[in-house]
Amino acid sequence: MSKMSKIMEKTLEKKHREYVDDAVKADEHMNERSLEEDEKYEIPKMIYHTKVESKDMFDCQMVIFNEKDDTDCMIIYLHGGIYVNEIRLPHIIFCDKIAKKVNACVFTPIYPLAPNHTYEETYRIVEKLYNYLLTKDKPIIIMGDSAGGGLSAAFCEYLSANNISEPKNLILISPWVDVSMSGDYDSVEFDPMLGVDGLREMGEIWAGDLDPKDYKVSPLFGEVNKLPKTTIFVGTHEIFYSDVVKFYKKLKDNGIDVELVIGEKMNHVYPLYPLVPESKEAFNKIVEILLD
Repeated sequence: MSKMSKIMEKTLEKKHREYVDDAVKADEHMNERSLEEDEKYEIPKMIYHTKVESKDMFDCQMVIFNEKDDTDCMIIYLHGGIYVNEIRLPHIIFCDKIAKKVNACVFTPIYPLAPNHTYEETYRIVEKLYNYLLTKDKPIIIMGDSAGGGLSAAFCEYLSANNISEPKNLILISPWVDVSMSGDYDSVEFDPMLGVDGLREMGEIWAGDLDPKDYKVSPLFGEVNKLPKTTIFVGTHEIFYSDVVKFYKKLKDNGIDVELVIGEKMNHVYPLYPLVPESKEAFNKIVEILLD
């Protein structure tokens, strides 16, 4: 664990949000979010490596990076935020850097969130976007972090269940693969960001009428035998670690070409952290996969 990672972990610990640990506080947070959740997302004003623009596509605001005719691949990036919190600056910076580094066009849906919405609307949006990208005759990669990582995996299970062709690659960063939070989390050494009870509450709201263990919201329990080549990043200092390892083993047992990249003593979504050496290593690994 690098010195910068230790500093980052201390910073995350100081900013720990009580609503991830407590169902009542999670409900209070969702009530607050419901008042602003449907507002238009404003792209941060900063210097970008690519052209970044917002478009309305498939009844959804879409942030698009590097849209031009000569890109080499198409990426759908699904952001994290416990299915409640909006996209954050690290997501934007990451998508911009990836788009530039591998000459990709990256589509990042500002998808509908709980508590005002459930998984259903987002599935419709992502399916329409995916079908649109299939017409471009370029490799497609689906990528996401945390909740967006879980959504990415679940959507690929949905594709196979509906006999729709899979993307070339699936890249998951600390994916939330079980919104029911039914695993054994006592073995996790430390997590400065996430908790169990609050996440379980928000996961149930996102699931709507579904059983929280339905694969569409909890891909850990789905059929995985047709998934594409998959790379998963996870840190040992995060609540999701044991669930992610289970998911990896399930893919491996079903003959999927899958690699698990473990960040020892690293925190949730560490590949997105700025200025952290381990993040740079993970970023370079993702670039290597995309350029293969």
